[in-house]
Amino acid sequence: MQGFLQDASKKQAKNECIRQWISEIRDLAQDAEDVIETFILEIDNPRRRRGLLGRCASFPSHLYHLNKLGNEIKSIKARLEEIIKSRDAYKIENIQGSFRRSYTAERRKLSPWQRDKHVVGLDEDVKLLLQKAVLDDKKGLSMASIVGMGGIGKSTLARAVYNHADVAHQFDRCAWVVVSEQFNLAETIQELVLQLDPNENKQHVLEIMKNSPEQHLKNMLHERLEGRRYFIVVDDVWRQQDWELLASAFPDEEDKASRLLVTSRSHNIPRGARYVLEMKTLDNDRSWELLLQTALNDSTNIGTCPCELEDIGREILTKCSGLPLAITVVGGLLLEQRQSRSGWEKVLREINSHSGRRGSSSIEAILELSYHDLAPHLKSCFLCLGFFKEDAIICADKLVHIWVAEGLILQEGETTMEDISRGSTMEDISRDYLDELINRNLVQVEDLSGKDGRVKNCHIHDLLRALSIRKAKEEINFEILKDRGIGTLESLGRKLRRCAIYGSTKSFSIFSTRSVKNHLRSLFFHRGGDGDVDSISLYNWKSLRLLRVLDMEGLRLGKLSDTIGELVGLRYLGLRDNSLKELPSSLGHLKNLQVLNLSKNPWVKMPNVVWTMDSLRHIYMSPFAIQKVPLKMDTLKNLQTLKYIEASRLMLGHLTQMTSLRKLSVVLPVDSDVNEVCTSLALLDNLVYLCLRALGPKIPIQSLDGLVYLRHLTQLKVLGQVTKFPCASNFPPNLSSLTLGLTELKEDPMPILEKLPKLLHLKLDMDAYVGEEMVISREGFPTLKALHLKWLEGLRNIKVEKGGMLELKQLEVYDCPQLERLPEELKFMSNLQELKCRYWQNKNSPSEM
Repeated sequence: MQGFLQDASKKQAKNECIRQWISEIRDLAQDAEDVIETFILEIDNPRRRRGLLGRCASFPSHLYHLNKLGNEIKSIKARLEEIIKSRDAYKIENIQGSFRRSYTAERRKLSPWQRDKHVVGLDEDVKLLLQKAVLDDKKGLSMASIVGMGGIGKSTLARAVYNHADVAHQFDRCAWVVVSEQFNLAETIQELVLQLDPNENKQHVLEIMKNSPEQHLKNMLHERLEGRRYFIVVDDVWRQQDWELLASAFPDEEDKASRLLVTSRSHNIPRGARYVLEMKTLDNDRSWELLLQTALNDSTNIGTCPCELEDIGREILTKCSGLPLAITVVGGLLLEQRQSRSGWEKVLREINSHSGRRGSSSIEAILELSYHDLAPHLKSCFLCLGFFKEDAIICADKLVHIWVAEGLILQEGETTMEDISRGSTMEDISRDYLDELINRNLVQVEDLSGKDGRVKNCHIHDLLRALSIRKAKEEINFEILKDRGIGTLESLGRKLRRCAIYGSTKSFSIFSTRSVKNHLRSLFFHRGGDGDVDSISLYNWKSLRLLRVLDMEGLRLGKLSDTIGELVGLRYLGLRDNSLKELPSSLGHLKNLQVLNLSKNPWVKMPNVVWTMDSLRHIYMSPFAIQKVPLKMDTLKNLQTLKYIEASRLMLGHLTQMTSLRKLSVVLPVDSDVNEVCTSLALLDNLVYLCLRALGPKIPIQSLDGLVYLRHLTQLKVLGQVTKFPCASNFPPNLSSLTLGLTELKEDPMPILEKLPKLLHLKLDMDAYVGEEMVISREGFPTLKALHLKWLEGLRNIKVEKGGMLELKQLEVYDCPQLERLPEELKFMSNLQELKCRYWQNKNSPSEM
């Protein structure tokens, strides 16, 4: 039916009957999936397979479920025949195969150095804000605001000001926080506190804040800003009362020039702003420049357009009304047409077609068309973006895991030969999907991983999120619930399959009838602000057995019910950032679980049951999770990620059986033998990432010489005091990314590290080096692309000899208060594209060097 759905989706804009036909097909497909999966889960129930007697006793039950399945399939076939008859009436054709992935490896690889390539027409506004509101001579605290309609680029402009080198030099503390329509004062202050003093123990601060009254939270924020010049961006404020609740926490000291910059769609928020910049839509010239950048993917020949495309491009541009979001999205559509006039004409026709539907504006039509132009698998992935909170920073790994758990990744037989030759996992292919959505400007990059240059976090514009939610309600039976009762839920009159719940802990017990629950596939909880949650009551977990995704991140759960083991269809269990003390052994019943995320649950006790969960692909635990005995894991042949596990609780002999392992983080207690660990890890051909972390700040890591055996390793992180730093020849031979933190090296490590032949990324963080001078020689770091220096409080001088770091593209220097100046040689580094300095207390600005 996929081929027929492709044709139908192209015709539905003009025909309400076809839209209804598509809805019937989707419901039928999901019902069929429910029937088959219910049968599989019933006969595969581990409680029916215990011993010979159990198997014999379950035989009649097996026949019962088989007979029931047959009857339900007959019913589905009858419905299908009726749908097929109507398909002929609507003249819907089979265009099977046209939705294959068409993008190439070159297109889908997002360049980490082009995140802001589609920024046009902001230079003058940035200059105005800096001169009149941010870097002016006025003492005390003053506010400025950026106002304008959604999609006009308020956040982009604020980000350009925030990242400006002169801003970083002017202020002692900087922070960025998003308020959004779902304002939560406690969460907002918590985010600010953690940004303003990253040297603090985050977990300790969170423990203090989690039960604190609002006034105490405000006092904590006030204390961290008092006596300092600060610059804070408060993005996307919806209501004046929300702003007033937050604003009272910012100190106003007459001798400290501090600044607040607010973005809002409302012109009178905040009241009393000293300077208000009202953003205008782009004029014709700037709109044309932005369209060509996005549609031709070329920022070098700005203003140059093939003659045969210019007239049609200009006509398309009139539909965008100068709105940057609309221009970049339609540019992504045109990019897919590979500079074909017929392709550009097709885009214009479809915009006009969608504009006439239900009185939609041309901008709404462009966003709608951008969705309809996606291949089916990308449409499904886009719909999942509505599961997340407004203005949320979305972890790319989490998004990828959810897509895989939802079953949205093309399975074996549907992957291309290119994927097979690359040895791609479903996660790799899912990453390609994310890159494609970014290339189409439907998802925005928040930041990139220094380890491999891939997207680390992303976000979605409010208008596109609204589109995602609207389409998800239509197509995958998604609903958002906000402190609503069961009566409201049942009045929806349809089978609820995906749900996001916002609100207080009282709303977390809304499911009380089987009919509501037994079709659910994904369930997301988004916590309100009313304290900790001891546990979530969903009455009968067993009726949620078709549930694939359960996300309870950030709820501060104190307990996980033993009935969690009833969710036998579960593939993704998100328990990050809670207060769990112990996990029930019934967790071992989740035979289909692929992802178990327990990070940021300090001191949680792990039962020795994970070995029974042989579908596990990713395990995330807190570095200080407690295992009573060494964990048996030799059965986990699908496991790709294991973070964190204590070395003494890891059975080294089991590692050789975990042949799919790619990423491993190990906690090292006192007197751990790192060389022994590395010898075992050397047998894993797929291991590319390793993190070694000392159990405590005063526990030394004795020797790292065994790293040389890890010939496949490309990414290494070492956190903890190192007594003996290895020579260059004892590092993994293919190492491309290295992070050192808390290593307290007394001798300059650069003479050793600069000899690593394949090193692309280097980060020295939090007292990694406690000396005063760092020297990079003439031919040092021949391949290095990015260098990050952070919290090196003793560093005074950086010397770079001519010819050193010639390939460097990115340099970040954060909070090195003793550093006197940046090296003069930076002037001659022609490849350097990005320089960031933050919390740097010296008197020379980077622009003067």
